[in-house]
Amino acid sequence: MNVSLVMPYYRNPGQLALQLAEWLRWSNNAMAAIEIVIVDDGSPEPAIDVMRSEGLPKLRIFRVLEDQPWRQHGARNIGAHVAKGQWLLLTDIDHVLTAAAADALLKRLGKLDADTAYFLHRIEADTGLPTLNESGDRKPHPNSFVMTRDMFWRVGGYDEEFEGYGTDGQFKQRLYSIAAKGFLKKVPLVRYWSDIVPDANTVTLGRKVTGYRCDTKAVLAKKAAEGRSSEIRTFALPWEQVL
Repeated sequence: MNVSLVMPYYRNPGQLALQLAEWLRWSNNAMAAIEIVIVDDGSPEPAIDVMRSEGLPKLRIFRVLEDQPWRQHGARNIGAHVAKGQWLLLTDIDHVLTAAAADALLKRLGKLDADTAYFLHRIEADTGLPTLNESGDRKPHPNSFVMTRDMFWRVGGYDEEFEGYGTDGQFKQRLYSIAAKGFLKKVPLVRYWSDIVPDANTVTLGRKVTGYRCDTKAVLAKKAAEGRSSEIRTFALPWEQVL
């Protein structure tokens, strides 16, 4: 197995069904070389209920046994822990690796640098055009990376003490203090949102202006005061394999 596609899931049955439909379109080469690892973050609508097995790539599902808001980073740690591929493609469920992009990734795999972590460009599902930032430049997804499994754990994985929304930067800061930054310009992900698929995103939990947002400064200060600034907490919640 060359690549493990790792993604968390939380109350996204419609978006997962869309993912399944795309995976069925993958080439035989992609199905043989890429495994799929879904980690259900304690969702009340379990990912296992959406599954079908006929014709899919190799796929495993793991489930966190407690439903705690915005523990997606813990789900990513579990996925990276159980992954069998030398390379990881870490993304969110609202970003789809199409059949063409899967083949493009495998075509470039032998030329990738193990000391580099790669962002992927993305395109909009409704227009097919690149996602752009305010300056008009292509905007990669901040939580989608291609890197070796070894690199992920050299970084230490995601620190699960940073609970809640808005914690992505902590991992990226540590990642790019070790890894070089790369871009896979010809391996785009297709971005969906709730106007297209109602459950493409997590819509049942608050984000920026609610109590679910992580106070990263407070967490950093607490760790520093306790002499644990370099400590990385992983596997904070119990989990099991369900498929």
